[in-house]
Amino acid sequence: MYGEWLVLINTLYNLAILTFTAKVTRVHVKNTRLLMSSICSSLIAVIGGQKLIIILLSFIVLIGIAFHFKIRSFQKQGPIVLVATIVIGGLLTALQPYLKNLSVIHFMLICIVLTIGYLAVFYKQWGFVKLERVSGQFVFDTTLKIFDVAIPLSAFVDTGNQCIEPLSGKPVHFVSYTALRPHLPIAMRKALSEWQESDPYDVSMFSADYQRLIRFIHVNTVQEQTVVLGFRFDEWLIKGETSQVKADEYIVLTKKAKNFPHSTAAILHFSALSNNS
Repeated sequence: MYGEWLVLINTLYNLAILTFTAKVTRVHVKNTRLLMSSICSSLIAVIGGQKLIIILLSFIVLIGIAFHFKIRSFQKQGPIVLVATIVIGGLLTALQPYLKNLSVIHFMLICIVLTIGYLAVFYKQWGFVKLERVSGQFVFDTTLKIFDVAIPLSAFVDTGNQCIEPLSGKPVHFVSYTALRPHLPIAMRKALSEWQESDPYDVSMFSADYQRLIRFIHVNTVQEQTVVLGFRFDEWLIKGETSQVKADEYIVLTKKAKNFPHSTAAILHFSALSNNS
């Protein structure tokens, strides 16, 4: 009877790992195929014992039946199955001393719940890491030239940023005021501190030279539409595989830059993905 319990536990354990692997690698596999793979692999592992050749054969059967006996399957799904097996195996081994006094049924239920729960968390984090890696491709080193100074900034191209200056239709980019402040002329810093969001069209605190650079930008927030100041910059060099220069577009200075992706100092308009200046 003990052997049957081992086969059942291993089957459920393998089934959870295969389901996780199929979701991570985005491969559609019939549940019957996953179940058959799990059963066959469990039978080999339980009957053959803990010999290296048996463990290897069990692994090959597990991957082969579920994802077909192809080299590509062992290259793509194999590492995921191996990592998940090691992670879950380590977790259950660490908890085993605390579960040894439970009945077989309770032990099996707790192990399965822990396996599924841990794999669910693992899957969520896996997606987050993948998203971070993909979004990291949109981070660039840049140099912004404005107010007669050149300022190096790390910037993120946000495909959702489609804000434009209404009169010219030119793109609007968002820049952290904290990152820009040390480079700004004293007169500009003083004027910005005096400007009031409650009366955005009053720009009398800015000198005539700065007023020529100002445009009023309408920004939609969750609660309302607000009017903010946009400043025309001279040029913005965006460095990448094919560097580009944006010219005579607009930036909005924001104090709410703590949540900028990848701790960047600027959010570029989606047009920055284009190689056209």
